[in-house]
Amino acid sequence: MVSRARFALLALASILLLVAAQGTVRREPDAAYPAMAAAVATAVRAQAAVGDRLIGPEYTEITTTLGPLAAKKLSRHPDFAALAVRYLLAAGVGPGDRVAVNFSGSFPALNIAVLAAIQAVGAEPVITSSVGASTWGASDPGYTWLDIEQTLVGSGLWPWRSAAASVGGVGDIGGGLTPEGVAAARAAIQRTGVAEMRSADLDEAVARRLAAYRRDGQLPVALVNVGGSHVIFGRQGHDTPLRSALTAGYKPQRLVADGLAAPFVDNNRPVIHFLNLGRLAAAHGIKADNPPGTSDVLYARTVPAATRLAIAAWLAAVAWALWYGGRRKEWWRGPCRP
Repeated sequence: MVSRARFALLALASILLLVAAQGTVRREPDAAYPAMAAAVATAVRAQAAVGDRLIGPEYTEITTTLGPLAAKKLSRHPDFAALAVRYLLAAGVGPGDRVAVNFSGSFPALNIAVLAAIQAVGAEPVITSSVGASTWGASDPGYTWLDIEQTLVGSGLWPWRSAAASVGGVGDIGGGLTPEGVAAARAAIQRTGVAEMRSADLDEAVARRLAAYRRDGQLPVALVNVGGSHVIFGRQGHDTPLRSALTAGYKPQRLVADGLAAPFVDNNRPVIHFLNLGRLAAAHGIKADNPPGTSDVLYARTVPAATRLAIAAWLAAVAWALWYGGRRKEWWRGPCRP
């Protein structure tokens, strides 16, 4: 019979080697750490300039949809700026590049993180926004995302403001808002001096944003979207196959062709989409109790060369033992029973 003891010994030795190897893995600053750290620091300063108003009232006349309070609190973690840097660099965005940016009032802290990241990589944003916000977002009609933009510019953090803004809501034309809500959103646009995008339907809302982004007929090198506004997905809404995080380097088959992301994907432009924050945070080690700049996203795990060599040598030894045992079957057999 085959010796279970010898097989068990090989398996145990392999497990012990892997455990020992895991202990040698080093956590070191990522290659992009300087840009990530700079973005995090800028996000911290920007959030301080806005203060507690990053989370607004639960319901007001400009509230468009439901949003969990836990996600809004998590979105304030400055290390999302480091994640945005990672995505921008992976998308090939560099100094001087123009980046299309689409914001709503739902996640003002994430909007700040994106702008801090764009600044850190030396790019230039072209911003369109909608005033409407999900619950606990920039939902105060007297202090909307457009007002937050003014606060940030006034604090000297960066010069960027929205090139144009809409009221938001279903269809990006105020769907789901009361007449008072639409009026409050338009008052915010007028108060902050931003050009208003008034559209007849969702298709026109997408077209107006694309027109704002284009220069000499060309789209920017990438699109960054924050939140789940109707305009990013198109008529099929969340059923559209646009995943959170980074979509780049290929042209997937899409179910629809009318959302804001579609022209970028069709022209092989990367799309960075921030939604489902819990999943993004878990995937990149961003935890609510992490101090700024300490999340896994800023670090890389490296395996020392000696550890890699030891693992390779052990695997070669195991492969030889299996081969040798196959050639000399008695090597695997235990003592014969009488």
